[in-house]
Amino acid sequence: MSHLHIPDGIIPLPWIVLGLAATAVLVAFSVLALRRQDPVKVVPRIGVLAALMLAAMSLPIPVLNYHVNLTVLAGIIAGPAQGFIGCLIANVILALTGHGGITVVGINTVVTGIEVLVGWAVWTGLRRVVRRPFALAAATTVIALALSTTAMLGVVAGTQINPGLVRHAHEKPAVVNLEEQLIGEHIGEDHGPEDNHPDDHPDEDAHGPLSLGTFAAVVYSAGMVGWAIEAAIIGAVAQFLARARPDLIGAL
Repeated sequence: MSHLHIPDGIIPLPWIVLGLAATAVLVAFSVLALRRQDPVKVVPRIGVLAALMLAAMSLPIPVLNYHVNLTVLAGIIAGPAQGFIGCLIANVILALTGHGGITVVGINTVVTGIEVLVGWAVWTGLRRVVRRPFALAAATTVIALALSTTAMLGVVAGTQINPGLVRHAHEKPAVVNLEEQLIGEHIGEDHGPEDNHPDDHPDEDAHGPLSLGTFAAVVYSAGMVGWAIEAAIIGAVAQFLARARPDLIGAL
């Protein structure tokens, strides 16, 4: 949910260039960091992690319409370099299937890469202090997703796009109903419905532009539920791996 589900032509060109440039630099550092590792092991691992992230991001949770990313899990298992390249692959394939624009791949890779980096850093830094895999992985997930969501909101604020364009492109969910309810209440206070016909502003929501404050309130409110779900999933996986394959996540 933390990345931008918006089509091409919305984000200003300087932000597109900045996102692609940042992604290129981070991929270059990742490749340098992996140059001494065995490609026979590294390449399949990146492919598997990218496939897991791709599958997770393609499956919205009914009603909430939130999808998990599993990017934090990628950071825990594979570290920032492999995880970031996996994020790039997943975002490119998602963009090719209409899940976000091609020109937004750079920004989305950076935002989801934050989840990989924070996931790896928090897990690695605390795993010898907090010796409960489920609790540590869950807390790590919440921290990483909160930071990446804040970064996404920072992009929306910086680009000054209509936040309503960022909302998810899957079937109409409860979170959108909540958003529309909030917007409707706001509109009802100041404007009549006749002043907001969608034909007058084809590039905007039927209720007009969504304020950043309202959008942030909706995103954080729905996000907390989604973060809890994703934290439970990643915590359970970490707990299982700690028992079955502790070598994959670093022995606690």
